[in-house]
Amino acid sequence: MLRIRLALLSATLALVACNDATTTSPPVVTNFDARHALSKIDPLAAVLDQPIYRSFNGALSSFEVYFRTAPVGPPIAVRTRIGAFDARLTRALAPSTEIRASAIPNNVQGKTFVWNVDTRTYIADAAAAGAPANGVRFLLYAWDVLNGPTIPLNRIGYVDIFPAEGASAGEELTELFVVRDAPRLPVADFVVMHSTTAGVDNFGIEGSATDGFTVDIIDLTGSQSGAAGQHHLVYNTSLSSSPPAVSAVEQLTSDQATGSQGGRLELSYEGHKLTDESVAAGAEVTFDGGLYARVIFPPTVDAQTQYLRADGTSLSQQEIADLNALLERTIVANFFWIALAYP
Repeated sequence: MLRIRLALLSATLALVACNDATTTSPPVVTNFDARHALSKIDPLAAVLDQPIYRSFNGALSSFEVYFRTAPVGPPIAVRTRIGAFDARLTRALAPSTEIRASAIPNNVQGKTFVWNVDTRTYIADAAAAGAPANGVRFLLYAWDVLNGPTIPLNRIGYVDIFPAEGASAGEELTELFVVRDAPRLPVADFVVMHSTTAGVDNFGIEGSATDGFTVDIIDLTGSQSGAAGQHHLVYNTSLSSSPPAVSAVEQLTSDQATGSQGGRLELSYEGHKLTDESVAAGAEVTFDGGLYARVIFPPTVDAQTQYLRADGTSLSQQEIADLNALLERTIVANFFWIALAYP
């Protein structure tokens, strides 16, 4: 079994106070290379580049009705900026449903679902065997982003969804086991957790994913509290390699009552740490404790975002592009797991 339990790696969101006039200006960071950093972080995200993950993600809306509960509350709109990166490629956080094996209807447990090209939906295949007795199996096919499964159908693997063992009192664990057909490999084994304590909804993911070269360890926790219209949402996501080499730790927060959001991303590799943290009116990107760039968001949509070094000079257009490529690669990978935890 691929699932590897780890202790929680959580990021702490901190607001950076304005510098006192007598404070010495921070040094200009000159030894950060975003392209090199991307080359070290990229294997974490590359695991999700496999076609089977594209198929799983694309087919989710087609078969999730069998293992997602009804909406538990109104969605929380979260600003798409995460630190310095404008995450327009990611979906806004909208906690409205939960992945629970207990939501799988009794009359479909133990069944395998296949894609029907006429109805363009998943249907049960009475002749198929191998599905978990207390869960369901969905076959996965080569997937076109715009049109769904390619025709003729080309099966590339399957996902099993079933109750996981080891749940404590008041906790529900749902396991998802994803297998690639060729070359055959279990590419993901992870558990989604849900519980409610004193009116606070808690959720998380623990497990692993691999492409046969890199093993990603996923450890995500989160909570939603507050009454309708006053929700407070927190995500802590840790994505790391095994054996330890690189990691991406991200925290996102949203407070519906105040309309405030925050974010912090920390990338670790080769003994270095790059941090992208939300601050008032922008973000600060630091490298090994030194300020690499202060990001100032424009007051209007038609103005340009500024990326300023500690001495006030601007990053070059190439440096800005390289920095955003690094942040985008990491954040989009994290959002794959965030969406599964509590989309």
